[in-house]
Amino acid sequence: MNKTKIIKIILASLSALLFLLSCFFMYDFYKCLSGFIANGFREPLKMLPLIVSYLLPVLCFLFFFYDTYNKNANNTAKIIYSCVVVAIAVFNLVGIITNFNLYASNNRLGVYESLPSIIISFPYDALVINSLLILLQGYNLFAIIKPNHKISKAKLSIKQTDTVNLNIVEYLPICILAILSFVFIGSSLCCFNAIENALYDAKYVFLALWELLIPLTSLLLIVFKVEKRNMPKKAKLITLLSAIVLNLVFGILLLVFELTTPGFIIHVGKPLFMIAFSVSLPIEMLVLIAIMLISTIIHTVKIVLLLKK
Repeated sequence: MNKTKIIKIILASLSALLFLLSCFFMYDFYKCLSGFIANGFREPLKMLPLIVSYLLPVLCFLFFFYDTYNKNANNTAKIIYSCVVVAIAVFNLVGIITNFNLYASNNRLGVYESLPSIIISFPYDALVINSLLILLQGYNLFAIIKPNHKISKAKLSIKQTDTVNLNIVEYLPICILAILSFVFIGSSLCCFNAIENALYDAKYVFLALWELLIPLTSLLLIVFKVEKRNMPKKAKLITLLSAIVLNLVFGILLLVFELTTPGFIIHVGKPLFMIAFSVSLPIEMLVLIAIMLISTIIHTVKIVLLLKK
């Protein structure tokens, strides 16, 4: 195995890990935000460092993905990005340190136990996350200032630009889709915290799979543009058609379950759709349905264009 292939495998493994972490971080963000909403947006200075600490690494992953797999961002954009990340991370650290006694006390009482964490829970994980982000952005700024340094050359050597082909106008709405997808995927992966709901009603498993499969397949197919991959036309058509069928199956099952068991989501879906229950509006369910409809339309258009070719 040559060096280039090893680098590609390492980078793909790192990206997959960062993708998974982004799902958990967005789920943490989502849970903290739903609690903030449920409490009537009280004590924002105490809640914002908690909420933003989990959102910031996800935004960094989205920039990393664009810069690594799509197109090299220009130096001006990189400098602005790094400075903004450092400023937000410093804000988070100041807020955490200022309220550290409160956060540590809550930690001992188990307030943050429901947040999936990396070895350690809040506020300790947030201290690590924000500190690492500051160090990484310092690394990025050094690589820009010293373009001929070994660090800069090493950074350029691992990039796999043009792996995906997205212009900035496409990438911005894809980022919105990615952030929403991360929330749902993270929620689905953490559904075992309330797995007893499946014993009460097996449709809890259906809801968990709905959260996982629909956003994940939609995001991957839209980002990687399967219709432009170097693969047989038949394989492209089957892949896109399978995604449409998946959307239709979940849509039909959702309709059938709602007609036969009205309000089943209310009975078993609270652990999966927390904001909906905080504000008494089916926000998450409507977002998932919108993802299904939009992705089905996009996949259908792509199939039509492929058949015309």
